[in-house]
Amino acid sequence: MRTKAWSRSVNVALLLFFAFCTLYPLYFMLISSVKTNAELQSNFFGLPLDPQFQYYGSSLNKIKTYMSNSGVISAISAIGVLVVSSLSAYAFARFRFYGKDALFFTLLLFLMIPGVLTIIPQFVLVKNLGLINTPWAAILPYIASGQLVTIFVMRTFFEGIPKELFESIKIDGGSEFRCFISLVIPFALPIILSMGLVTVLNTWNDFFWPLLVLPDQQKMTLTVGLYRFMDQQQILYGQVFSAMSLASVPLMVLFSFTMKFFVQGLTSGAIKA
Repeated sequence: MRTKAWSRSVNVALLLFFAFCTLYPLYFMLISSVKTNAELQSNFFGLPLDPQFQYYGSSLNKIKTYMSNSGVISAISAIGVLVVSSLSAYAFARFRFYGKDALFFTLLLFLMIPGVLTIIPQFVLVKNLGLINTPWAAILPYIASGQLVTIFVMRTFFEGIPKELFESIKIDGGSEFRCFISLVIPFALPIILSMGLVTVLNTWNDFFWPLLVLPDQQKMTLTVGLYRFMDQQQILYGQVFSAMSLASVPLMVLFSFTMKFFVQGLTSGAIKA
């Protein structure tokens, strides 16, 4: 009994420690977002004595364009990844054709290539296509690079759907497209939404690629805009932290509404694998 109690106490202590490490940066960002530079120097870790809530209004006016750009790019990229990946994964899971395994193995090999090695070829390709300083310079590479993991996960899930369900639809005269729309999509909705959420997180938080292909200030994404948000003469840390707090709100709202599907998708993928 003492061993179990000791083990439980250690587990609780570890969980509390990890929760503190996760939540404290968020707490520090929020309290610093309403502090002046002088108060940050004199009261670095404490609660704000004279909160400057007007920082949020000024920060929102400066980053609303960047948030809109990031929202459009992330949404279109996620939709593109899900559409292309789901169709590709369905083909790998349901159809038999020459070289299917070799092609799928080749896709898996691309996962082993570090992303930094593809930056220069991607940039040259995007530049030759005349897409620099347009949203498609970010969207198309995001769709291309986001398919690999999504195809692998979806194919594994699609292969676990009972074949009898497909046969019943075929007996009723249904086509492959009807099987995909009426059976696969509803059945795999949690895994599809979870992979869409992962794509949104990756594109929303990406910094280096938008910095290269979107130099125009009116077309910058949120991460690049926050970097340019810092004045070279004087950094107003309260405004910087308030802008960061506002930038995290859309993802928190999105994750709160899709948490159920995200957990279901992860557990379903684990069971099917």
